[in-house]
Amino acid sequence: MEIFLYVLALLVAIFISNLLNRFVPFVSVPLIQIGLGVIIAIMPITFDLKLNPELFLVMFIAPLLFNDGRQTDKAALWGMRMPILVLALGLVFATVVVIGYFVHWMIPTIPLAAAFALAAALAPTDAVAVSSLSGRINLPKRIMNLLEGEALINDASGLVAFQFAIAAMVTGVFSLMDASISFFVIAIGGILVGLALSWLKFRLLKWVRGLGMEDVTFHMLIQILTPFIIYLVAEEFHVSGILAVVAAGIMHSMEQKKMDPQLVKLNVVSQSTWSVIIFVLNGLVFLLLGTQLPSITEVVWNDSGSSNLQVMAYILSITAALILLRFLWVYISWSIGAKQRQKQNKKTQLPKIRPVILTSLSGVRGAVTLASALAIPFFLDDGSLFPQRALIIFIASGVILCTLVIATFILPLLAKTEEVTTEDERAETATRIRILRNVIRELKEQTLPETKGATDEVIEDYRRRIYDLQQNSHSDRGMDERERAKRLEIIQWERENTQKMADDGLIVATDSYRYQHYLNMMEQAIKQRFRTKIKTAWMFLYRLIMLIMHPKKWGKITHKVKKGISKDSERFQAIRKLREENEILIISKLKEQLTEENADIIGPLITEHIIFLERVRKEPSPRSKRAKSEQKKREVQVVAFQLERDIIQHMFETGGISRDLARDLRQNLNMIETYLYDDFIE
Repeated sequence: MEIFLYVLALLVAIFISNLLNRFVPFVSVPLIQIGLGVIIAIMPITFDLKLNPELFLVMFIAPLLFNDGRQTDKAALWGMRMPILVLALGLVFATVVVIGYFVHWMIPTIPLAAAFALAAALAPTDAVAVSSLSGRINLPKRIMNLLEGEALINDASGLVAFQFAIAAMVTGVFSLMDASISFFVIAIGGILVGLALSWLKFRLLKWVRGLGMEDVTFHMLIQILTPFIIYLVAEEFHVSGILAVVAAGIMHSMEQKKMDPQLVKLNVVSQSTWSVIIFVLNGLVFLLLGTQLPSITEVVWNDSGSSNLQVMAYILSITAALILLRFLWVYISWSIGAKQRQKQNKKTQLPKIRPVILTSLSGVRGAVTLASALAIPFFLDDGSLFPQRALIIFIASGVILCTLVIATFILPLLAKTEEVTTEDERAETATRIRILRNVIRELKEQTLPETKGATDEVIEDYRRRIYDLQQNSHSDRGMDERERAKRLEIIQWERENTQKMADDGLIVATDSYRYQHYLNMMEQAIKQRFRTKIKTAWMFLYRLIMLIMHPKKWGKITHKVKKGISKDSERFQAIRKLREENEILIISKLKEQLTEENADIIGPLITEHIIFLERVRKEPSPRSKRAKSEQKKREVQVVAFQLERDIIQHMFETGGISRDLARDLRQNLNMIETYLYDDFIE
């Protein structure tokens, strides 16, 4: 029962951390979760968790790194391979040597080999913490790619260095040659094992599909088990399980692009399932770190050979040394790269300080550092206690907290971008349009064959909302000369295409004449807008008077018109086809002319004609099918509304929009959803 209550408390804490982050997005989720972990540790729960480092790595780090490999931008990772390797390998070993000697000099009671072990534990940055930063801080794309690539690789180099440092401390024997050879064997072996097992998995799945087993549950279970199996097999071969799961994740992302279209449903389920798994695992990692802090703190506070103020000074000094070393390493390596480019381009430019500072402060430590520190043995080979084990673990935990605090409160100030508020109308309109376009993109990615029609209708509704926003943003000035000229040019395109289709025999002369007459009316409406409005109003008033004074006569006229339309359905279809061809031509020409300078005119026109094209292509459906299509559309609308809410929340959490604008956007969305729901229940 105690284990159940403990697990339940962890799951509730994950939910609370997500809820708190919604209200205080400026505080990173890992910090909130560490605080909640401390609260769980001091709760009156009799169960005492003893964290096994090996179990911690396979249960949490393996699936998290596997997913990071699946989500990593492969092109960016390969394009930045040299800067990534310089950080993931060079900086790790530099950290072990420099910080190791620094720790031993500052705290003589920690032997040199143990100091190297602490430095090796602190060397790797954490992929989980880095990915949490990407959702909150607008770091430049190049820096974010560099950090993600570094975090994927430096875990292996840091863990190998840690293992050799611990072996040297426990046995008193160390060989640099053996360590170097072992590192390359472990690293390359891990990559090969990950690739080989992934290939075998794909062969197995192909064989299973050949038997007709396309069950989503079966395939998802294999996918979830993959990182655990690959990690355990790699460790059994005494190679890097970390690099094995990273290599497998990257291979899975590349293989996913080659999959059969019939597996679209599996991909959608996979994405949803992994998002939940990763969210829970991320939360558990930092919650467990928080649960370990009270016991570690108690040991150090009571007996460490140093005063409490000295211990805090050690943590701050080591954190500062790590940041300074990282700053110097990044600046020097980037300067060398600039000089090499100078020889090729004969043009030099030293690295700017701001990106170097951002990269230096983004070196967040996390789960791997904690797991490494907790893996320090209690005894040496001679039976004596490992010197200052509790102090080393406490220092590692303190550095994790310091780097998280710096990344939470200082890094956003340096990477800060202006947020959109309700006071800037143009920026607000642009933000609303960007949100709607993101929803359209997400809906297209999640489209299934059975919901394509309903999804297309919902997408058309969103395009109409975009068009309305674009039109309202220009309503105060009316149609300017540039827009009027462009609309007249569009009509001319339609005239030329209509005449060409008539000359080629694709449409009959009467259809061409009818459409040319429609274009003439459109042209007159653009050239003489005021006169057209008066004419339209007069026609409406005339029909209303006829309906009141001669209802029977008007009814006969209406019946005759409807009867004529039904007899002329072929002509109607021909006109629809002509309109469709013209709209395709207009959209193509407008996209060719689109530039940054004319985007304010061309952009709304493209959206307008895309809406026209969707309307023309939409086939009228029988009443029996209408109810089913409406139900499917409602289901897609529910998904679209949730996507819109998620995008709004993400922009608020990342500082893209203010709290007031986020509230206004949510209220507007709630009103739209309420109106649609009212229509549905009626």
